[in-house]
Amino acid sequence: MARSFFRSPVADREYVQRVRRHPPSSLLPLIARTSAQWPTKEQWATDRTGLYRPCGLADAAWVSLAHGNEHRQKAATEDDLREILAQHAALDDLMRHLPVGERLEGFLLRLAGLQFTWQEDDFSELARSVAVLVQTKPSRSLEVLTAGWEQDLLGCPLADYGGLGLLLYTAATTRLGRFDLAWLPENELTVFEALTSRAAIKTVVERNFATDAAEGRARVAAGLLTSDPLLRRYNPNPLRARPLVRGYGCDYLISITPAVLGKVSPMGLYYTGRDHYTDDETFLAFTRDLGDLFEQYVGRHLPFLPDAEVFPEIVYGKNGEKSVDWIVVLPGLVLLVEVKSVRPTAKLRLGPQQEFGDELDQKLGKAIGKQITNTAKLIRNRHAKFIHIPADRPMFGLVITMEPYHLVNTPDFRDTLPTTDVPTLVAPASELEDAVIATDPGLEHALLAQIEQPTPAGWSLRALADGRPAINPILGGAWAAYPWTKPRSLEAAAVAAP
Repeated sequence: MARSFFRSPVADREYVQRVRRHPPSSLLPLIARTSAQWPTKEQWATDRTGLYRPCGLADAAWVSLAHGNEHRQKAATEDDLREILAQHAALDDLMRHLPVGERLEGFLLRLAGLQFTWQEDDFSELARSVAVLVQTKPSRSLEVLTAGWEQDLLGCPLADYGGLGLLLYTAATTRLGRFDLAWLPENELTVFEALTSRAAIKTVVERNFATDAAEGRARVAAGLLTSDPLLRRYNPNPLRARPLVRGYGCDYLISITPAVLGKVSPMGLYYTGRDHYTDDETFLAFTRDLGDLFEQYVGRHLPFLPDAEVFPEIVYGKNGEKSVDWIVVLPGLVLLVEVKSVRPTAKLRLGPQQEFGDELDQKLGKAIGKQITNTAKLIRNRHAKFIHIPADRPMFGLVITMEPYHLVNTPDFRDTLPTTDVPTLVAPASELEDAVIATDPGLEHALLAQIEQPTPAGWSLRALADGRPAINPILGGAWAAYPWTKPRSLEAAAVAAP
């Protein structure tokens, strides 16, 4: 009988011991099989228990791989896994040990970092990688992302890398969480540009996707952000970076099915770069390149707004001061768009009460308190460099980030950021991609409504994306670059019997 997840708290030590009751060779295949049966957020929504989410499955797999013991005799059953997941849902949290008034915000940040990061739209995430890194022109000469960068970083073209990610995902969902190179007929691999043989695929899989128990333990130790048992499960999970596990059969276990596609997302590629460019100077150059491409990528979307005039960053002043990255003049509104390629770090993922405000201010404060505020002032004061921007209509600020800063627009978190007389929202690229093509209401109408009557509990551009009114043309063009859009179906190759 599974422990009710309403019985809490469960000590982390108790939960780890519960996972260790079963040998990894029994529990890990069961987790992989279960994850393959619940691969999407639409399917999670049908789970009335709320247990079969990637965050719980991934943590149980991580603990088993890192701390499991093959000498345990009890094979894991579905009832055992259900009990493990119920205990995970009831784990004790730092929230219970803090004074009243210092609990909620940190807990919400931890919860968002643990759960929401699995819920991004797969189509947008995969398409965005190619759209930003391959199909967007930079504004300057790049330092690292130059000719040949895909081979250097990934071992193959980016489109092939994404195609391999989908192939692995399809194999997981059709083969109960496993992948075997022997399933791939080599004459069916012509959809790829470079990964046209099993040997080539194995090389890229081993380089980017695969791990084993010994390597997994080393990654756990290297990736620990905290040893506090109340926060252990919020540490980075190595199986998100290496979701294929060797050593439990002649093939690979795909431990957590959604993690495979996450490897191909912009966030996955960022952390692949972090691992690959071990020299700090080279990695910083990589992030500068990524930031420039992302800024131009955002600019590509703004002309989709009806009757928009889009102006790039304006340089003014004796010291070469700069405005926001993009100014969009609409019939009834001026949009001030600042682009930030920063992403949430450990201080936000772990939610320490005294530090998350400083972290938000460091990452986003300048965009709101300086760039947007100063640009609005220059427009209102009719500075000579801004005379072509009308001052007769309301202004609205958008800070566009590469990854979501969950909850940032709610009052408790916005209070930690600078105040400005320009209404401002923080939005990830995924929300902008939908918002610029939204109709009924369109973005301009929705923002004017927020100026007129702000939503008290906070509002985000995601409200415009419900139902996805159309496919963003930029994402559609990037999607067409992937191998699976070619005549031969990768799914057929993945499920073909040897």
